[in-house]
Amino acid sequence: MKNRKSENYMSQTRKVVEALMKHGPKYTAISRETGVPITTVRYILKEKLPKLGFTVRPAINYGKLGLQWYMVMLDSPLPPDYFVNLLDLFGETMYLNYYAFLLNERKFLTMFSIPPKFENSFTAFLDGLLKFGIIKKYQFKKLYYRRVIPLRADCFDFNNGVWLQNWEENPRIEEVPEIYEEPNQLNGLTLLDLKILVEFYKNPLNSYSDIARKLNITRQTVRRHCENILSTVYLYMLFWMPIKYPELVCTPIFIQAKMDYHVRKTMLNIPFMHLEMKSENLEYYAILFVPSLGFYKFLRYISEKGDMLRKIDFLSMEYAANFVPPHNLFKDREGWLNVFDESLQKILREIKLTSKSF
Repeated sequence: MKNRKSENYMSQTRKVVEALMKHGPKYTAISRETGVPITTVRYILKEKLPKLGFTVRPAINYGKLGLQWYMVMLDSPLPPDYFVNLLDLFGETMYLNYYAFLLNERKFLTMFSIPPKFENSFTAFLDGLLKFGIIKKYQFKKLYYRRVIPLRADCFDFNNGVWLQNWEENPRIEEVPEIYEEPNQLNGLTLLDLKILVEFYKNPLNSYSDIARKLNITRQTVRRHCENILSTVYLYMLFWMPIKYPELVCTPIFIQAKMDYHVRKTMLNIPFMHLEMKSENLEYYAILFVPSLGFYKFLRYISEKGDMLRKIDFLSMEYAANFVPPHNLFKDREGWLNVFDESLQKILREIKLTSKSF
């Protein structure tokens, strides 16, 4: 009887998770689709999933914000614990969305989301960093897309908080289409839209009233703007990273591979794959959070696929950060701001250097 009750509860949790990814944290919609009582849905979302190490975030199509993805590898002579201070500044004021230190290559993997019309200014900014010795070299790649992969709820044991070890025997059933994120800004995008989106990004469980209080506006205003800005959300992702001693439980992995149908299908079958990227020169990249239990099985799985991999590296948990959509770089009636023309001097002041120092 106890086992049957446990299996039923895990089945309920899986159904709620699958509905959550589609609908977002809408208790009534999830309950209606799954048949799980609203009180149980609320408990699973607000208490059960966080205890298991899951964080819910809206996955945003940055193309609908008018932004283009770029992946930039930065090789700096500065120590990592010093260089991250500059990267944090990039994240606050220069369209940087994410960074992580590659432990093998000793470089920083960074992802910027930038208005395409500022691309030349951005590369000139990178050249300036190179000129003044802040970086030794960089690799710059435009991405067709950077997409979060839906969690394979069928491969997670929601009772014990671990990945199932038989995932290789059960390939992913649902199709995960390639969707290019063309920079095509929403009509009528406003600063308030972006501020509301940021609050949802920080906590999708926020109600309209919660956001209204934080932004000092009315609930009706939040509701009206949500109809426009939430169209940028293509998935409510579940990010798995145990809170206590994460370095003992999982390992962040960065993979580069040659792009073809079979490579992508192979990668998508891995249940703890977090996101995929495709560059304009048709290179394929993936970030995974591989559980320590079963790490060898993962390595064996990808090694048996022949020479599909070009690079595998490990992402530092210490030198990594993710940033909210860059709402502070947008002004009504002006749109996105070009901050790169003046950014180099700001960086030089930050690290207390001048051109005479080199």
